[in-house]
Amino acid sequence: MAALGYEVLTFIRSMPELAAVANYKPFPVEELNAEGHVLYIGFMTASPDSAAKQKLMTLATNMDAFHFKDRELYWLRRGRSSESELSGARLERVLGLPATLRNATTVRKIAAKYA
Repeated sequence: MAALGYEVLTFIRSMPELAAVANYKPFPVEELNAEGHVLYIGFMTASPDSAAKQKLMTLATNMDAFHFKDRELYWLRRGRSSESELSGARLERVLGLPATLRNATTVRKIAAKYA
């Protein structure tokens, strides 16, 4: 970290935790499987407080939907990233917590590899 000149956060989950995150269905299956829809999973060190969750939910649109479970944020983006006004950095600012976002497909592949 000192070599980079900034803090590098790491978000660690046990294999059972990662499997549970990968298998969780925060939205209806037809939404998750719809053409052009992408599910991102935001890993955080802690669950945001209720005020932060409410603040993020005010940003939900027809394009962007959110769901919280434990220390994860599930972000369903319905369309291209260029069509959304949101980014991982903006979500972090709204939540007041550091987070790392990963495509759910990537999370499922990692969970399957180490299952």
